Amino acid sequence: MTASRQTGIVALKRTLLIVEDDQAVRDSMRMVLEIYGYSVEVFGTGEDFMAQADLSADCCVILDVNLPGASGLGVLEQLRSRGCLVPAVIVSALSTDEIRARAKRLNALAFFDKPVNVDCLISAINAVEN
Repeated sequence: MTASRQTGIVALKRTLLIVEDDQAVRDSMRMVLEIYGYSVEVFGTGEDFMAQADLSADCCVILDVNLPGASGLGVLEQLRSRGCLVPAVIVSALSTDEIRARAKRLNALAFFDKPVNVDCLISAINAVEN
């Protein structure tokens, strides 16, 4: 967790792990979430995430559905099959009812269509923290 000062009180926030193949989207999400006081790590593919991410920390994963190689839902499926219950937010530019249903079956915290409303994303992440 990272600490940020708001009104003189130290608030602990989850580390956010973003898995997004579009560098512009990845960089803009990182920038906005860092402004909100989150520590952010980014990954361009599901394979990079699975190989490099530290899931032992108190974190939340933001997964794009349409990644090269393993899809975001495929990554979440792998995590769940390993018993990893890390909170996960799914984002997609091309969502379908089937994709949303699969995310729900995998216990995704939330599902957002792109472009993602940052206020809704922060609310979903904060719901886990409270």
